[in-house]
Amino acid sequence: MGYVEQLLTKKESIVVRSRQHWVALVASAIVNGFIVIVVLVLRIVIGNALITFPQIIADALTWAAVAVALFGVLRFGWDALQWWAEEYLVTNHRVLQTEGIINKRTSDSALEKVNDVVLTQSVLGRILGYGNLEIVTGSDIGLNNLVRLRDPIAFKSAMLEQKNKLSDYGEGRPVDAALERDVPKLIAELDDLRKRGAISDAEFNEKKAKLLSQL
Repeated sequence: MGYVEQLLTKKESIVVRSRQHWVALVASAIVNGFIVIVVLVLRIVIGNALITFPQIIADALTWAAVAVALFGVLRFGWDALQWWAEEYLVTNHRVLQTEGIINKRTSDSALEKVNDVVLTQSVLGRILGYGNLEIVTGSDIGLNNLVRLRDPIAFKSAMLEQKNKLSDYGEGRPVDAALERDVPKLIAELDDLRKRGAISDAEFNEKKAKLLSQL
């Protein structure tokens, strides 16, 4: 079982699983690629200028250039791993974000608390298939802004569809564990009231069905 699956509650299932678009890595690729290219060019230029210097200096310069270039490559590799580890999910009752390679961090917003979802896409975003989603809830706590999300239209549609499926006692609503344990007790109390004539058989059956629908 993966890390994300361990976060799911009873009767919760993943509807959509996504992450940032690959354009989120472009800045890191440009910066670190530039570092590697500059270091290699400087090594060639300075190496030619120091051609009459002792071999030990040339070797030291070569190893320094290799070290800096390797740093750029490893730095991009680390950024790529972080990008892969960050996921955005829609379940049947919340939107969830997980990030971190070693130390994990999660945040989520319950779908029933979502008031609006604002989608922003640039021209390039529409062409390549990415955009920003701002999730407007009744609280500042939770998941509020998804930047450069891959296929944001499908993500937004899935989120709103699951939100619409929720009802006071709908199947998608998370079950309160305490309530689940108390339902048999409440039904027994209702049955006692029925036997004592405090409620009718019809009222008993109606209230019993309502309690059972919450499970």
